[in-house]
Amino acid sequence: MGVKISAVIIGSINIEVDTLKKIEGVKIFKVTDRKSCDEIVNNVASDDIVFIISDGREVYYAEKFFSRLPALKIYLVTEAQAADNKNLRDVIIQLPAQNFNQKIYEVANAINEIFNNGGLVELDLKDLKSVLKNSGKAVAFIGEATGENAVQDCVENALKGRDIKSARGVVLNFKGSVDACTMSAIHAATEKIQAAVSEDAEIIWSVTVDESLGDKVKVAVIAGKFLG
Repeated sequence: MGVKISAVIIGSINIEVDTLKKIEGVKIFKVTDRKSCDEIVNNVASDDIVFIISDGREVYYAEKFFSRLPALKIYLVTEAQAADNKNLRDVIIQLPAQNFNQKIYEVANAINEIFNNGGLVELDLKDLKSVLKNSGKAVAFIGEATGENAVQDCVENALKGRDIKSARGVVLNFKGSVDACTMSAIHAATEKIQAAVSEDAEIIWSVTVDESLGDKVKVAVIAGKFLG
């Protein structure tokens, strides 16, 4: 049985729900008032991961309702609002306001694929929790590349211009064909990540198979547990 995942949209933020619906198996809810919030909490009570999507202003309000859930709660907010919620429990992933809808889809879809789309290398939910639960602020980047060194190049593209040297936890999800995502290439790519983060950082990774990508490889990088 796969990992049960839901997404909750709260506040006045304009989210393209049809985009989120493309993520197979993820239930989507919209908070409209306190009563609906109570109902949603009951509906997702047995889920393993709950994405809470907001522009950030309603996060504290949402946490009062959702904190009692045993699920790993992943808040997806804009970079501008993340600083205002730096003491939030679980994990708050800050995403750029530009193309916010697309970034939400990419990150949520990547996490869903880790568990529910079948992979060459899969992770256990407890592995994800060990890196992200109670990590506070986190960041997520998507990279892609083609060609002979696509696995390593997509990591470099994801990290370009990004500083994650104080991160002590990193989750990677590679997506590509079996031929492109060789174990030697994956290990070389994770060494690049290791060089970019804290020496004692915990790094976990998975590989989702998608033969339709040909020689293209995509990677989702989620870094958390920042020092300081």
